[in-house]
Amino acid sequence: MKRLLQLSILFITILFISSCGSDSGGPNPEITSVQPESGPPGTSVTIAGKGFRPHGEMNVTFGGSSATLISATEDQIQTEVPDGLSEGSAPVEVSVEGETASGPSFMVEAKAPGISSVEPDSGTVGTEVTIKGMNFSPTASETAISFDGTSATVKSASETQLVTEVPQGATDGPIEVTVKQKSTTGPEFDVITEGVLKVYTNTTGDDKDSDRYDMFIDGTDVASIANSGIATFPDIEKGNHDLELSGIKSNCSVQGQNPRTANIVAGDTTSTTFDVQCTVPTKNKIAFYSKRDGDREIFIMDEDGSNHQKLTDNNIYDDSPLISNDGTKILFGRSESGNYGIYIMDADGTNTRKIVDATGPFCWSPDGTKIAFVDERNGNREIYTIKVDGTDETRLTNSAGYDGSPGWSPDGSKIAFASSRDGDSEIYIMDPNGGNLQQITNDAHQNYGARWSPDGSQIMFKSDRDNRHYEIYVMNADGAGQTRITNNSSDSESLPSWSPDGTHIVYSSDKETSYKIFKLNADGSGTSEKLSNNDTDRAPFWSPVK
Repeated sequence: MKRLLQLSILFITILFISSCGSDSGGPNPEITSVQPESGPPGTSVTIAGKGFRPHGEMNVTFGGSSATLISATEDQIQTEVPDGLSEGSAPVEVSVEGETASGPSFMVEAKAPGISSVEPDSGTVGTEVTIKGMNFSPTASETAISFDGTSATVKSASETQLVTEVPQGATDGPIEVTVKQKSTTGPEFDVITEGVLKVYTNTTGDDKDSDRYDMFIDGTDVASIANSGIATFPDIEKGNHDLELSGIKSNCSVQGQNPRTANIVAGDTTSTTFDVQCTVPTKNKIAFYSKRDGDREIFIMDEDGSNHQKLTDNNIYDDSPLISNDGTKILFGRSESGNYGIYIMDADGTNTRKIVDATGPFCWSPDGTKIAFVDERNGNREIYTIKVDGTDETRLTNSAGYDGSPGWSPDGSKIAFASSRDGDSEIYIMDPNGGNLQQITNDAHQNYGARWSPDGSQIMFKSDRDNRHYEIYVMNADGAGQTRITNNSSDSESLPSWSPDGTHIVYSSDKETSYKIFKLNADGSGTSEKLSNNDTDRAPFWSPVK
């Protein structure tokens, strides 16, 4: 009986130890792998092993911070890296019913950045841009920003906001932010490389152009503009562009440069104004110069010698006026401080400017775009041409003698001039480029100047071939039929100027002891008519406008 009691006590003790020991019915927990092995907080992680309790007391930690259990079986736990962990190694542990298993460490990385907004979403190079989002670094050196691949400077940084500016060379495309080797792409940014061009026209004066002008940009006709109007061009690429106003009436001209250069600034408006001055063509007028006020000034009068008007008024010498074929401009010479130059002004005496320094004489081309002139800049008097804007100077003659007194034919095909290349002064003809030289006078006397008739069939000149006094002669354009027109036995006659219809000439002569202006039939018939009673009135030029 006693033996039976002892066995009963031993059985009860073993049963108690079996039911109240350290295990509730399974092995201790064990971690065999953690996947993935790295990632930012919030990363979904699978922990594989054994001894897990899906329905028991179980806890997972990363670096001591508890993680949320998403799901669990006896050999696998699904969880995620808890927020708030610092970057670096974080040991993974699983605790089951008081027993803890340690696994490999999880490498905690920074969270990937995210962009929520970009303001503004367009701009020019240098525009400040604010990028808002998350998981940025407050340390600017840890952050990189690019505009469609072009790196930009980080001006300021916080965890939720970056400030930068559009870099030089940026093009349209997405903005990308990289923080600690993790990148995110934001919205497209429009890099503005165009600007706005506004062109104004302001036309003043008489006989204005009623038609519209043509506006050329870089050689392309892009728009028409009223004579006093505005045209707006919204999408002009930044940089320099050539602008030209065209289709302007012959009696009107642009004041200032035309063409001109406009510098277009991206994102900005560039404006330019073409001021156009219109004048009534000088018609039925004779220009001349006079010393009646003490110095040489340019005057103009009616064809009958009445209504004298002074066009220049200064303390310097102005002389030799030539009215352009359209009657809107006057070419003249000016001597200032010992320097002689060729100038141009409007027919009313305004808007004077120098074309070139030269000794003269000079003449217009028929279309008014060029002049031919004489100068000694290469050691000898030679003939040159130049555009009226002072560009494209070209030398036409190169002889040992004197070359001077050029006259351009009405059709523009020839230039007549005087030259002493054969010993005395003779009249020659050449092409406007200096080629195809022809001599059309040949005697032992001095022949100067050349003024073509309006129809181009004849040339007037002056010569001392009779009585050693300079008189006016006329000949055919080929040099034939040389005929004396004046017979004044004076010391000198000036170069004549034809009337627009070719029936008369005006010239100055000192046959009354001082120079005055006279009118005569172009064939020399009849009696000369005195148009000027003032002493020292010289170099008359009849307006070519019919």
